[in-house]
Amino acid sequence: MSRMDNFIIPNWHPLLVHFTVALITISAVFFILSKIIKTKSDTFERVAKWTLWAGSGITVLTILAGFQAYNSVAHDDVAHKVMKVHRMWALITGAAILLVVIWSVRSKAVSNTMVAASLVLASLIGVTGYFGAELVYRHGLGVMRLPETSGEGHAHAEGAGSHDHGDSTVAESEVHDHTKGEGSDDSKIQSAPHEHAEGAEHGKPTVKPEAKSHDHTDGDHDHGDSHEASSASVDPAAISDALYAALKSGDVETVSMLLADDVLILEGGHAQTSKMEYMTGHMKSDMAFLPSIESKMLSREVGQSGDIAWVITHSSIAGTYKGKAIDGTTREFLLLKRTGTDWKIAVVQWGDK
Repeated sequence: MSRMDNFIIPNWHPLLVHFTVALITISAVFFILSKIIKTKSDTFERVAKWTLWAGSGITVLTILAGFQAYNSVAHDDVAHKVMKVHRMWALITGAAILLVVIWSVRSKAVSNTMVAASLVLASLIGVTGYFGAELVYRHGLGVMRLPETSGEGHAHAEGAGSHDHGDSTVAESEVHDHTKGEGSDDSKIQSAPHEHAEGAEHGKPTVKPEAKSHDHTDGDHDHGDSHEASSASVDPAAISDALYAALKSGDVETVSMLLADDVLILEGGHAQTSKMEYMTGHMKSDMAFLPSIESKMLSREVGQSGDIAWVITHSSIAGTYKGKAIDGTTREFLLLKRTGTDWKIAVVQWGDK
């Protein structure tokens, strides 16, 4: 990857959009000042027009970069719906800016109507920016890594402060198979995502790769051969339970430690091909869904061959999610690989039994 690829991540849209917001807003301010301060009216009108014209040029570049982001940034189906709304408002706002620019060029004087139009432009910028912020801060688009929490001061409510899955994400129930499976009716759900049995001590995971207790800085903890020996074998069932517990409790940090960077996650006809893609997308739906479900393990198979291990878990599940009944069976397949002294989840497949 070249240095330019890392210069602005993931594209130029985040940079350009700030110029659009600033210039169009400042233009509206000077249009208003031109009517309030009569002694500086001509000066303020010129400033208002020039900032408007400069803003319109930047807006064209912003929209072009936005389309590039629309077609390249990894996202799930829920975020895609918001992206389409953001794109619609961006096009409306861009068209409105160009119309006011043409009007301002042809008009010799700044009328009260033009001042009102500048305020409309500022409002449109605000609406468009709001949906852009939703994509970043609610759906995590364009974010290459999540911050690792440390210390009590960074422990937010509900286990992960940025994961608010209220009514604003109702669409999740339609695209992630969390409310109904194919061929089922709306009253009783036969298909649901991954689940595990409560009897397997899910709330107390026994395996946690890269746990902080092994991050020694003093240099006086010599584990020697015993540490290598312990890492040669793994309990796949414990890692499965740890992943479930982390997702159910909203423990983003543990999920990140358990998954390999290039993990492949298959679920309900959707696929995420990296940890970043899953954690900035479908993971939020899983964390919203799992607390509503109770499960019972039906069977489990585990195995290991060298640096590869696996676990297959079948469970029955029942519960209510967003007012819809869920009753069915699920199958979870995890493939683990050893990297150095740590075991990571390389493949996850969740589906019906």
